Amino acid sequence: MNDAQTPDVPARFLRLPSVAERKLGPDFTAPVRLDPRVLDQMQDTIRELTVKYSENLKVQVGSLFSFIEPTAAGDAEARNQLYSTAHEIRGLAGTFGYPTVGRFAHSLCAYLENYKSVVSTVMRFHVEAMYDALQGRGADDILASDTLASLDRLIALSHDGERSAG
Repeated sequence: MNDAQTPDVPARFLRLPSVAERKLGPDFTAPVRLDPRVLDQMQDTIRELTVKYSENLKVQVGSLFSFIEPTAAGDAEARNQLYSTAHEIRGLAGTFGYPTVGRFAHSLCAYLENYKSVVSTVMRFHVEAMYDALQGRGADDILASDTLASLDRLIALSHDGERSAG
């Protein structure tokens, strides 16, 4: 016996299956539960990053304008810069509360992916649509969809004319 007057018996831990495990079988994996304080801290961090990203997004969209004319003239480096910036916007804008900007960036990326020769007017309208969506953060989904449809028509018209001229 030890000094606490308890027998020296090794401790045994019994793992009892949860109700969910009994009902769903041994392959059931319980969801991870996070400490609510950690969740609050994560949300605070996202809010801080959203403010910083908003400022960065305005700079990024503004920078796209400078790549339009060189890209239309065939400058590969300008095209790469335009595409990579639009691609980054496409990936992050929705996460930080700018889904409409992300949709326009997605359309611009698709345009650059699908056409070897590109038209400055088409690219400019995409970037202007992103800029306008930034000004009214809660942009109307119907207006955004109509604008995207108009951009698609503009792309089709600009490349139909190119085929018949070439």
